[in-house]
Amino acid sequence: MEVVNIADGDTLNLRAGPGASYPDRGDLFEHAHVNVLAYNEDGRWAQILHQGRIYWVASKYLAAPASGADTQRPRLGPNVVTGIAVGDPDGGLVVRDGAGTAFGRLGVLADHTAVHVIQFDRGGDWAMIAFGSDVGWVSTAYLAAMRSTPEPMPDATPGVGPDGGPLPAVFSVSGVASGDVLWVRDAPRAGGNQIGSLNPGSVVNVNGRASGNWGQITLNGQIGYINMRFLTRMAENATSATANGFPLGLTCRGTEPFWTLEIGEDRRFQYTSLIEGPDPVRHLAMATPATSGGYPFAFKAHPLTGTIDQKSCSDGMSDTQYSMSIQLQRPSGSTGHMENLFGCCNPQ
Repeated sequence: MEVVNIADGDTLNLRAGPGASYPDRGDLFEHAHVNVLAYNEDGRWAQILHQGRIYWVASKYLAAPASGADTQRPRLGPNVVTGIAVGDPDGGLVVRDGAGTAFGRLGVLADHTAVHVIQFDRGGDWAMIAFGSDVGWVSTAYLAAMRSTPEPMPDATPGVGPDGGPLPAVFSVSGVASGDVLWVRDAPRAGGNQIGSLNPGSVVNVNGRASGNWGQITLNGQIGYINMRFLTRMAENATSATANGFPLGLTCRGTEPFWTLEIGEDRRFQYTSLIEGPDPVRHLAMATPATSGGYPFAFKAHPLTGTIDQKSCSDGMSDTQYSMSIQLQRPSGSTGHMENLFGCCNPQ
């Protein structure tokens, strides 16, 4: 963001903490550009990264750069739609339900629309973006990364994380010292009572944003809050989940009859029956988390529907331990009668 509205001859103080009573560590001149990391609970102070150090400045002197977004090649995180010609026959950048022009249209984005890139295809020609309550794919030829993007204020929508990405979503615990834990509290503040903890590397689904850097989670059936400064969005460095946390890259198996369901990281569904053979390849069309913002997930890959839950599961025939269970509905035979199948899933 850009430093603005500084009186002639004055500067913006760099403070050691979120308040005028904290020591003055330096100064910023009018029109300086800074990277905003977070805001305090009332939004009056912004935590910034400047020349490799963390400082706090009064947020009323920060604004989006007057010259517009500073752009570069597309990358994970905030990007902007660019290069759409006036009178474009599609009306903008087409959003599709897969990485390629052969996939169906989900919608159109106008030039200069801000988007959040979750992952790229293997060739880097297509990007998965948050789109509505789900995800879509767009050509990277019409995207540019935004270097300077205003961070959401603490009272931003619960569906947007401090990093600007969509929520609910899956994160891993990071930045916690060896031997330490990330505390789960009963209120979205450092003074909240400790009701549990997460070890470094733990995977957690954040239901939504409570305030500032605090995210709401469900731990052992209880609502809790964690500081999202110590979380890394899984979708930023892996393709193991959709934007709202639905798991990808799974192999599910069931008996009576014997069947297998492969859920690819590219959202492909491949059902194979030991008796009937493989079904046509399907693609994930919808995944909805439970009302608590996580498991169980309802999904649809037409004509397949079902739910996946995160709980231990056994196939009853082997010693293999599965971390997820699945209930699958699919049409059977020429009558289209829906059969209910039950099975277990593990990451591939």
